[in-house]
Amino acid sequence: MKRYFNLAAATVAVLLGIGAHAAHAADTLKLGFMPFVPYSASLVAKQNGWVEEELKKEGLGDVSVKWVQFAGGPPVNEAMASHNIDIAALGDTPALVGRASGIDDRMIGLSYKGGAAQALVVRSDSPIKSIDELKGKKVATLRGGNVHELLVLILQSAGLKLSDVEFVNLGLDDMGTALLKGDIDAALVWDPVFVRLDTTHQIRVLRTGAGLKSNLNPIIASADVLKQHPKYVTAYLRAIQRGADELRQHPQAAATQLAPVFGLTPQQTLVAFSRSEFVPPVDASARAELKRSVTFLQDNRLTRNAVDVDTFIDIPAAH
Repeated sequence: MKRYFNLAAATVAVLLGIGAHAAHAADTLKLGFMPFVPYSASLVAKQNGWVEEELKKEGLGDVSVKWVQFAGGPPVNEAMASHNIDIAALGDTPALVGRASGIDDRMIGLSYKGGAAQALVVRSDSPIKSIDELKGKKVATLRGGNVHELLVLILQSAGLKLSDVEFVNLGLDDMGTALLKGDIDAALVWDPVFVRLDTTHQIRVLRTGAGLKSNLNPIIASADVLKQHPKYVTAYLRAIQRGADELRQHPQAAATQLAPVFGLTPQQTLVAFSRSEFVPPVDASARAELKRSVTFLQDNRLTRNAVDVDTFIDIPAAH
């Protein structure tokens, strides 16, 4: 919980202290990315130079593209707040927290949807067979992440509350290690740890997020780039749509290309792809889920301010 309060405070401080910032460099498009499965469409576009190609189609061949790597959503928010990136994708929770903290950005689409790519799991030799058997047990996931909300929803589906289990706040890799060592009874994990443990038969799935929470990954863009350089935005969106098409049409080639980025085998990467939908539409169900997440964040004091989701979403005209 403190992580997101601290993020919000830090972001507000940046916004208040930044004063008059330098104008956006008209010849550089700064893109954030993460080396994880949900960002596969942008990774394919990056590796194939498709953003540059799409800019050239707009007569913007002199615009350079700078890719900046991040390890998670909060640093993306910090970079967006300080005008160090123009466009990036991140998880729904940090996207909403960033917006609530005052970052002047808009959601211009979705990079990913994958409810089945997150799961509440136990060790393969665990005596626990059902969710209701977790009462009083040690259950881990990342506090404040979208998996926090999913854990609450999974427990509710079995008539339990978060207070009915011994909640342990852990990062992804630590979760996997703790589960295999027997230090915790269950964990809500995601890729690459989920697919790695699942395909090596070290875990058993109690429930995925399918039908409960879609693991949405919004694409955000700064208000500045949307206003000053809308063609940059549409070129980026066309490029990652090409990436999504490549993932659907040639999954084996894409898996071979991206497996080293994820630290997975090509076969494991294909399994991860099979649980994923890349660049899905921002439909009514996605909007409703984001609004529900805003309520969850406020109810659990993970952010102080509400987010008007309908105002936050600003899909460019057909590109």
